[in-house]
Amino acid sequence: MQEPQASVGRRQALSLMAMALATPNTWAQTEHNFPNRPIKIIVPFTPGGTTDILARSIGQKLAEYWGQPVVVDNRPGAAGWIGITGMAKSPPDGYTIGLTISSIIYAKSLYNKLPFDIATDFEPVSIISRSAIALTVPAQFPANNLQEFIQYVRKNPGKCSYGSFGQGTSAHIFGETLNMTAKLDVVHVPFKGAAPIVTDLLGGQLTAAFLDTGTVRPLVLAGKIKLIAMSGTQRVAALPSVPTFAEQGYKGFEPVGFFQVLAPANTPKEITRKLSAGIARALQSDDLKTRMTEFGQEPVGSTPEELAAGIKIDGDIFDRAIKASNIKVDQN
Repeated sequence: MQEPQASVGRRQALSLMAMALATPNTWAQTEHNFPNRPIKIIVPFTPGGTTDILARSIGQKLAEYWGQPVVVDNRPGAAGWIGITGMAKSPPDGYTIGLTISSIIYAKSLYNKLPFDIATDFEPVSIISRSAIALTVPAQFPANNLQEFIQYVRKNPGKCSYGSFGQGTSAHIFGETLNMTAKLDVVHVPFKGAAPIVTDLLGGQLTAAFLDTGTVRPLVLAGKIKLIAMSGTQRVAALPSVPTFAEQGYKGFEPVGFFQVLAPANTPKEITRKLSAGIARALQSDDLKTRMTEFGQEPVGSTPEELAAGIKIDGDIFDRAIKASNIKVDQN
C-alpha cells in the first residue's frame, strides 16, 4: 500500500530538519579532528625555487606532526596568479592551502584586472619568513652610505642605473620611491631573477641593484659588493652593520619581502589557527631554522591575525608608492 502523500511530506520535512540540526555538530567535529586526510599546498611557481623548497620543508614537518600526507602542487604561470586563484576556488576546509610571496598584497595597484581579490578571496594563515631588500653597489663603488650614493648620482645625471627582479616587483617599487623622494634619475633595468642582476652589477653594466638578503649575504662575505641601505623597520640580524633607509632619513622603505600561507575565504578560524600553530612549530625546529637562514630568510611563523595586519600595512605603503611613481604592469 502506498504511503499517504501528507505522511511522506511530513517525514521529508523532519529528515531535513534533522540534517540541519546535525550540520553544525558535523562541522565542529570536522574542525576538531582536522586534519584527517591529506593536505595539499599549492605553490604558484615552478619546482626548485625558494617558495617550493619552503613548502616541501614545512609540509614534511606537518606530515610528521599530524600523521597525514602533505603534498606540494606546483602550478606556475601568469606571475603566480594561476596557482593562487586555483587555491582560492578550492573548498574552504583547510585541505588546500597556498604558499606564495608578498607581491600578491599590492598586485591590485599594479594590474588593471586580477582573477582574485586579496581582501575577500583568502583567509590569512601565517607569515613564513621575512627577507629585507638591500640597495647594493659593487665593492669598488665610491659611496659607502645612502647620502654618498645620492650625491654620486646627482653628480652623474643620466648615467646611473639600477637592476630589479622585474617590472612591478618590490625592488622596482623601492627604486622608483628612491628616485622620487631623493629627486634622482636612476634608470630602471628589469631582470628575470637575481643571478643575471648580480652578473651585470659585478660586470659594471649596472650602477646599483635592489637584491634580497639571501642573494647579497654571500657576496658581502666574499667582498664583492657593498650594502648601502636595507628595507624594513629594523636591521637584519645576519647583516647588523647595514642601516635601514629610515635610519638614513628616507621613508617608504618599511616593508620587507615575505613568504605567506593563505587559505580559501571562509575557511573556519579553528582550522586556520591549527595550520598556523603547526607551521610555527615547524619553523621553530633547529634543522629548518638553519636551512632557512642559509637562504637568507628570517623564520617567523605568525598568527593569522599578524599576517592580516601585515597585508593591510604593507599593502597601504606599496599602494601609495605605486600611485606616486605611476608604476603599471602591462597585461597581454
